[in-house]
Amino acid sequence: METKPSLGKKLRTLRQARNEPLRVIAAMIDIDASLLSKIEHSERLPTEQQLEKLAKYFNISLQELTVIAIAEKIITTYPADTITLQALKIAEAQINSYLGEKNG
Repeated sequence: METKPSLGKKLRTLRQARNEPLRVIAAMIDIDASLLSKIEHSERLPTEQQLEKLAKYFNISLQELTVIAIAEKIITTYPADTITLQALKIAEAQINSYLGEKNG
């Protein structure tokens, strides 16, 4: 199974592809350059509002960034072990049940 890059690595790659310094992008999305650096180094996760601005700035899907951010939040909050994996499977089943009820 192919693993996705961290949110920070993805954002850093996008920024470097444009050959833009942190300070330029930080100013464009109205955050401090040191905060953007922390996001790129996976030391902080962006807020939903910051994710929206980043998605718009880089012209990429907000859903894609949000999915990566949620996964990263889970990974940084809970240990990478079988118990967490079991919990994720239960959560997946509950979400699928909810979506089925919502759509049915």
